[in-house]
Amino acid sequence: MKVKIDVFSGFLGAGKTTLIKKLINESFYKEKVVVIENEFGEIGIDGSILKTSNIEVKEINAGCICCSIAGDFKKAVKEVIDKYRPVRIIIEPSGVAKLSEILSACSSAELKGLIEVDMVITVIDVLKYDMYIKNFGEFYKNQIMNAKTVVLSRTQKINSDKLLSIKENISSLNNRAFVVTTPWDKLSGQKISELNDKKSVQNEVNLIKRASGSLGLRASAGHKGNDVFQTISFETPKAFSSKLLKNYLDKANENKAYGTILRAKGIVQVENEEWIQFDYVPGEFEMRKTAPDYSGRLCVIGVDLNKENIKRLFSL
Repeated sequence: MKVKIDVFSGFLGAGKTTLIKKLINESFYKEKVVVIENEFGEIGIDGSILKTSNIEVKEINAGCICCSIAGDFKKAVKEVIDKYRPVRIIIEPSGVAKLSEILSACSSAELKGLIEVDMVITVIDVLKYDMYIKNFGEFYKNQIMNAKTVVLSRTQKINSDKLLSIKENISSLNNRAFVVTTPWDKLSGQKISELNDKKSVQNEVNLIKRASGSLGLRASAGHKGNDVFQTISFETPKAFSSKLLKNYLDKANENKAYGTILRAKGIVQVENEEWIQFDYVPGEFEMRKTAPDYSGRLCVIGVDLNKENIKRLFSL
């Protein structure tokens, strides 16, 4: 069986080591895990921090991991597999490494038969995002564009409008990646690790794709349900008023400028840092408390939906 490889990328000081410790303690504690730690310098600091979690750490010092790709990195991976026989290897490159080059090394002929890349996470400090994207664009964008999941750190320290702006900017660089906007302390390590499997997340949330018959309607002759009905989905870090959510949807339902809304569902943050799961059909609104998710999500299904108007309705 091939060894799973997880790569945790992120610029200097973004919080990679803290996130790795969280996932090890909360998600991978039953697995045999080894961390390959690359410090940009001669003295390993983060490696010492990780060793307190009783995890084996293999350090590559005195240079960026992507500058040592031809030798030290591949050698370190092989040594770790031979010596420890791990289920999972976590790679934490220095903050100035190019993620694309690390992934290229993982797919090299020497390692291809030994490993398979599982999670590819980039950690972004939202407080420094604008400065880093401006001054270190090549390295910074490379880490975002090649990630499967982008985890935002320190999101509790900025307002929701700024957070939404950063999230949209990241999505413009990589629209395939999950963007975690919820503060880490509100999420389990298991929740974050599961984001690697897009299918499982979609199945878990099940934000609607019902057949037209389940809505009590029939598609016109010669048309499939997908030709008649539309689904619009959003991700948002915005916190809503639980009382106003129904009003938003009722307003849209009464105004043809939004199209005809037949159903809406979502998992969103509301007041007092609580989270709810809601379900709406015209005239009925149900909600219940739920666990925090990686980001708020809404889904609207209907006929002739106007995406921009609906987006503005929720101020997204």
